[in-house]
Amino acid sequence: MTNEQRNKTRLALYRYGMRQRARNPVEHSWCAAIEESLTYYRQHDPLRADLFELRYVQHRTEDDVMDRLHIGRTTYKKAQQDLLSTVAVYAAERGVFYRETDS
Repeated sequence: MTNEQRNKTRLALYRYGMRQRARNPVEHSWCAAIEESLTYYRQHDPLRADLFELRYVQHRTEDDVMDRLHIGRTTYKKAQQDLLSTVAVYAAERGVFYRETDS
């Protein structure tokens, strides 16, 4: 994943958490990618699902998220990177990065 893709994924997660989504086809695709990722993590990795909820829906700080999940910084960073990567893969499957560069 490139830095640009990572930044776009992070922005999409923040927008999703703020309920600013699905205003156009690209945003709708981001929303679907995030929801698919959350479904996966709720079933297979609750830590990452909880990280999403705390960080991107409740907009808690990294330190607060780590305290609430009882994890260290290394575990937090790894979990966040996994979450970003998973969302980016589902988004890429929907052509999000390609469509954003065409717009």
